[in-house]
Amino acid sequence: MKHRMEELGMSRWPVTAVGVLLLLQAFGLSVVGASSFSALRFEAPIPLNGPEGAVVGGGFLVLASLALVAAVGFLRLWRGVWLVAMLLQGLSLVMALLLYFYLQEIPGYLYAAMLYYILVVLYLNSHDVRTVFQQKPLEPDQ
Repeated sequence: MKHRMEELGMSRWPVTAVGVLLLLQAFGLSVVGASSFSALRFEAPIPLNGPEGAVVGGGFLVLASLALVAAVGFLRLWRGVWLVAMLLQGLSLVMALLLYFYLQEIPGYLYAAMLYYILVVLYLNSHDVRTVFQQKPLEPDQ
């Protein structure tokens, strides 16, 4: 992949920026997921009690681990990691929308999280990032 970036004459900073954004997302998802299991929480980030809260917290922890894999993949330029990052954003947005429609009282961080996921999708679809992970077109046989 590094050779492809050099071949295209592109800098590495857009891909590194996405990796850092995914690391931030992994941290945020893990904090929200872990706090749903913690007994020492001041204000519940997920206002659900019982098994529903554990399921949602576990879902956030699974998404956090997927975000960590995607972040490492972006920083190491793994092939196919762009698709993993897009899948992560879609699943995170679905989780946020389910909470939005399920909860009686919507926590404020949910709006910020949805906006963050949308902005990461837009950044993942920027030309510089997509070009790095795009497959080379097949050359026609002559």
